[in-house]
Amino acid sequence: MPGLTKVSTIMSVCSQVLVLAMAAPPARAAAPEDPVRPLLAINGFGTLGAVHSSESRGDFVFDNLQPKGAGRNRDWSADVDSRLGVQLTANFTPHWSAVLQLVSEYRSDNTFTPIVNWANVKYAFSPDFSVRVGRIALASFLASDSRKIGYSNITARPPTEVYRLLALRDSDGVDMAYRSHFGDISNTVTLLYGKRTVTNTRGIDVHSTAVRGIFDRLERGALTLHAAYQERHVDNQNPPLGKFMSLGASFDPGPWFSSAEWVKAVNYDGNGIKAIRAAWYVTAGARFDVFAPYLTVAELRPLSVTASAPVAQHSYAAGVRWDLARNIDLKLQLDQLHLGDNSYGTLQNVVAGTPRGGRVTLVSVVADFIF
Repeated sequence: MPGLTKVSTIMSVCSQVLVLAMAAPPARAAAPEDPVRPLLAINGFGTLGAVHSSESRGDFVFDNLQPKGAGRNRDWSADVDSRLGVQLTANFTPHWSAVLQLVSEYRSDNTFTPIVNWANVKYAFSPDFSVRVGRIALASFLASDSRKIGYSNITARPPTEVYRLLALRDSDGVDMAYRSHFGDISNTVTLLYGKRTVTNTRGIDVHSTAVRGIFDRLERGALTLHAAYQERHVDNQNPPLGKFMSLGASFDPGPWFSSAEWVKAVNYDGNGIKAIRAAWYVTAGARFDVFAPYLTVAELRPLSVTASAPVAQHSYAAGVRWDLARNIDLKLQLDQLHLGDNSYGTLQNVVAGTPRGGRVTLVSVVADFIF
């Protein structure tokens, strides 16, 4: 899209506009940030989880960068959801700040070696306008900033059908965010440009270049709306050009909550479109003191058939979150995956000759904490 190309060249790379968008007051003539902030702050988060799969001939994984999971590899796997993260934030001046986040989680090389998830420097021209340079998470989804922070999410994990559709989660480059105010409405637009290399489960480095996009987040009280569009070139993958778009909404007035997202991924080369996939989910639940039961329905389906076994599935999940102590929660979730008639769905490492289609039942037990 020519318009996007012009916009992306201006600058950008990514995501945590959520931090910016968190209802700062209207622009003031004084410093661009609240002046009372510690010079250095250390925070952390973690998840200890175990998931069981009824399918012993294939692995359930959260995304396609995890080489093994629950089912074929182990009846119960702690690798799928468990992680530990530490974040260091430095506030040098009212204008200058920096963030470094390290995360240890199960990765493509079959280890939990910590990786640099975020590492960027921000300059705030005003409370509503800032530029960041470095590694920043892409704001591709409604929960991009919090997808790894289990305590921030109601469910055991974001719906796999939607959140595994884009393996590229962060970018090395620059982003620019501007927040505008209309009465009690705030709207933040972020532009990005960058690049990133991701190692897949076969040990191959996938180089994404010219990563560019535009993200928008509107907030009014309990309502949040999110939209994203991005493109990237991949120099050692066919097809080499990928586009991704998403729309999301959440409403959380307190006694009850709901959220929904729709995403679409398009991969094509100069000879035409190679594959189109779409996914969506809807989650809703209610709070009863420290307990929050919820239901989720999700679907992933191909819009163009380019292979003999397209990835297709829909699922139903029911769970409950228990806030058992300050900054600690426990979650129990039951999922039933319905694999497409000619598909293994999102399962990996499927034994040759396994019939396609069918149903898979998952049981997840998760403990999240922040500090």
